[in-house]
Parts: sequence; structure tokens; C-alpha cells
Amino acid sequence: MKKFAVVIVIALFMTGFFSVWNVFGDMPLRIVVDGDRLFFPDAQPFIDSNGRTQVPARFIGERLGATVTWDGAAQKAVFVKGSKKLVLYIGKKEYELDGKTLQMDTAALLHEDRTYVPARYVAEAFGATVRWDSVIKTVYIDTESRVLPTPQATKDPVYGWIKVETDVVDVEYGISITFTSDQELMKARLDAAEKMFAEVYGEDIAKEVFEYVRKKKTVSDVVPLKKFTNGSKIVTAKAGGVGIMVQVWKEGVVLQ
Repeated sequence: MKKFAVVIVIALFMTGFFSVWNVFGDMPLRIVVDGDRLFFPDAQPFIDSNGRTQVPARFIGERLGATVTWDGAAQKAVFVKGSKKLVLYIGKKEYELDGKTLQMDTAALLHEDRTYVPARYVAEAFGATVRWDSVIKTVYIDTESRVLPTPQATKDPVYGWIKVETDVVDVEYGISITFTSDQELMKARLDAAEKMFAEVYGEDIAKEVFEYVRKKKTVSDVVPLKKFTNGSKIVTAKAGGVGIMVQVWKEGVVLQ
């Protein structure tokens, strides 16, 4: 009887696990530039066999402020912005940036009669920063006009490593904390972040959420994504590597 009960518990756990997995697995791939989501009317972005996000060339190029031209004879897409010139060749990992030949780990390609290019290489060629959130399948691109200057080494050891972002696509409020193996300093950062979060959403939910992410004790520890509720709002928290992230989702966003 006990063995049967254990089997039932495991089955229920796995059902819940795969339900959550399917929720995020079914989410569409999204591209967000300077906080604004890009909508593609027909040709949609996708992840290629090399694990890189491919996007329609003209959409991403023009959104980054570049002029995009297509040379059918040479099978290449040319992006020009000011003095910067990027040339990507269909099916080739070699590309040109300001006259220099460089190498990438994937290639531009033709897909459904459209020219696709790897988002990261195009964005970084024009000075933007790129980050990938695998949980919600979103590529975030911040251009030079939005990227903050690199913090100096003298920045505050506590608040200088806490970042708050509001109203970014489906996220109402996000707070990220950089992990450090210095336990005393890490506690100070988490205490400060928890207080900041509590000032906006209340002490009860702040205590519950931050008690969960405090389980991360070493850089190798992974605290898996967990969902909390605060009234009608959904809050998620996770930690891994050198990052801890807490996000409050806008009302109406469905995560399950």
C-alpha cells in the first residue's frame, strides 16, 4: 500500500512538472528591443540548429536604425548604420564588420523565401547588448541609447549590485541581484532587495519570495523557478550561477 502511495505521489509530481514545462515550452519566441516587443506580421523568428535566434533581416536591422539591402547575386545582406557596415552571407559563418572578416558559430539563411540573420551578431555589431531568458523564451536587446555606462569598481557593494526594471513587456516589476560567495555581503544584498520589494508589494510576499531565493548558498547552487501569488498578481523567483531574479507579472499574463 505504501509503495502504491509513493507511486501516486511521484506521478502527481511529474504531471505538475511537465505541465509547467509545457507552459513555458509553448510560449512563442519573443524579441524585445529597448523594452518594446517586436511583432513580425508573417515570417516569425526561430531558434536554428546551432541554438541561435534567427530573425528576419530587414525587421531587426531597421529596428536597430540600420539601412538593410539584399544582394541576390552575391547572396548577402548588408547593414549600414553611420560608419558601421555589417555584411552577412547566406550559409557562411564568415562575415564582415567594417571591412574585417570575422567568424560566428552559425550563419544567415533563407527560410520560407525570407532572409534570416542571427539576432545576437547583428545587434552586437551595432553596439547593443543582448541577453536571453530561456524561461520565457525572450531575447532582450538594449541599444547604446538605453544601455547604462559600465559601473565603476567603486560602486556601492550592496545597492550597486541590485537592478530594478519596471514595465518591460509582460513584466510589471523585476529585481535582480548579483550573487557573491561572500555570505555577509550576500545577506546584505538580499536584505536590501527584500526591503525594496516589500515597499512596493508588501512584507508578507517579500518575506515568502526572498526566503525561497536565500536557499542559494554557492555559485553552483540552482534554485528552480517557483511561482507565488500576491492577490491577483503572479510572482516568480529563481536563482542560478551569479544571478537571482524575482519578477512580478502584469495582470492577464498566463503562465500556466
